[in-house]
Amino acid sequence: MNRDSLGKIFRVEKRLGRGDIFEVISHFSDGTCTSSEYHHENYDGMGAILNESEHWSGSQLTLPRFNLKTEIQPSYLLSGLAGLKDDFTPSKTRWKSLSPSAAYTHRHLAWRYFSAHDTQQLLFAARSAKISLNTLLLTATSRIIAQELLTPDEDQLRWLIPVNMRRNSGDLISKRNHTSSVGMRFSKTATMNEIDRIYRQALNGWRALSGDSLARIVASLGENTLYRLAKHRGERNSWIGSFSNLGVWNFPEAADAPHWPRAVSIAPPAGTPCFPVGIGIMTWQGRLSFSLRLNAALIQPENTGLQERILDKIIDFLSGPLNKTLTPEGSSRTVLSRPADVPAQ
Repeated sequence: MNRDSLGKIFRVEKRLGRGDIFEVISHFSDGTCTSSEYHHENYDGMGAILNESEHWSGSQLTLPRFNLKTEIQPSYLLSGLAGLKDDFTPSKTRWKSLSPSAAYTHRHLAWRYFSAHDTQQLLFAARSAKISLNTLLLTATSRIIAQELLTPDEDQLRWLIPVNMRRNSGDLISKRNHTSSVGMRFSKTATMNEIDRIYRQALNGWRALSGDSLARIVASLGENTLYRLAKHRGERNSWIGSFSNLGVWNFPEAADAPHWPRAVSIAPPAGTPCFPVGIGIMTWQGRLSFSLRLNAALIQPENTGLQERILDKIIDFLSGPLNKTLTPEGSSRTVLSRPADVPAQ
């Protein structure tokens, strides 16, 4: 999706009092970390990381490319179109408590990152269960979100999965939005293997490409039409939120560079009550980071710090397959510092 479509959509959302702020949090070997804010109107997650890297000395980043199979079975294309149709099927998530009129803030954020050793143990646990690490993390997140935030009678869990759409060499150095998304739906009682199968089916390149093309068309209708569509969104479609994995980033030559982060954390904005949960995952220099953001619509006055408690429970859930207490190497309870030469974006 180009900057004119996704950026325009976020710009309209902000006219409605919704938000698009996300942070890139860089963790350094001396124990300090920095947090830089970005607006999704102008950057996607990978573009923000590319921008952050300009403040580090060392290796230059190369962003990954979107790969689309050009020779496919008809069933693959049909599956993609069926999935896109399901994304637009009316649905309503039933929350224990949701206040759609709550004033937007991006401050309800929690994050953790783990040692390279614990990251490898989580990978081994996933492989032993014959699932991906992403599925293990998605399962843990879904179980706790359903338990803590959804009504007991809500069985269906619906997530949006962002997809990198950078396709040519110019896109690989672009900081603007090149992101589409696909939806996935499963029962809260689904097994990890069932979720893994559904997740792999959802990551259909033609489905992502169709969604990208549709967003371009919608954005071309003009901001007034977009405003009307955004104003009524959520009356028919509601998701738990966005579950984003920015992939694995390894730089062996920069392992000991003092100005190169040892871990990086990032979380989607969760800027609207229609998508009130934002999950961000990535592995940087062998260390997994896990971030969770809640929209203010989910936060009641008595629930200050809810995002921290939910993330703690997700980590406890992940400790089960390891038969040990999983202790993060870094946490959002750490005081953040921002260097003077890194302004907000």
